[in-house]
Amino acid sequence: MIRNRTHKRDEIVTTIRERIAEINERYRTGPDLYFYRRSMNLRGISNSIESFLGDDYHIEILYATLVSWDMNSRGAKMKHFDEFKGNILSCLDLFKKIERFERSGATDITELESILRNTYENLNLMKTGGKLVSNSKLLHFLFPNLLMPMDRANTLSYFYGNTGESLNKYIEIIKFSLEIINMPENWENYLDDGWNSTVPKMIDNAIILLVGRSIR
Repeated sequence: MIRNRTHKRDEIVTTIRERIAEINERYRTGPDLYFYRRSMNLRGISNSIESFLGDDYHIEILYATLVSWDMNSRGAKMKHFDEFKGNILSCLDLFKKIERFERSGATDITELESILRNTYENLNLMKTGGKLVSNSKLLHFLFPNLLMPMDRANTLSYFYGNTGESLNKYIEIIKFSLEIINMPENWENYLDDGWNSTVPKMIDNAIILLVGRSIR
């Protein structure tokens, strides 16, 4: 369970309001930013998740972005591309349900929680153990305005004080992030052409700034 929820929410919101632009000066740049922006642009011009994933090049970009985001290093090992692609396409019906929820503008996330639990269990992108990091990153690439990416060193450490993964933690953090996304705030005022491309990513960036470990 996330402790001090109100304090953490206020801390993240204040960081976005006052210093989120720092992430572009202090965080890493290179292939990870290039492929991220490329995947965001391609997803943004796709009419639907089905049309986006209907292009092999788009899936290749997702694969390359995950590699550039350290999902095939530091002991992590991704599946070969054909397995990766097959697993993603097998989840297309679940992705379409997430898309319908997003487009409906609904704020009651009971239905979304059920879909995300199913999706999380069916996504298997890694040869090595662990799902939360790879799944959350991929789902962010597919639904960048709804779902935030997560990692162990920043996200899990910030919310739980440990790096242990679980489906319940993923769901709890998504619920927490949606509370911020749905606040009556002009979040678009803080977006930019760097790392702050969407509100969910800004929440992630605020956590990175607060933890400080990845920007030393």
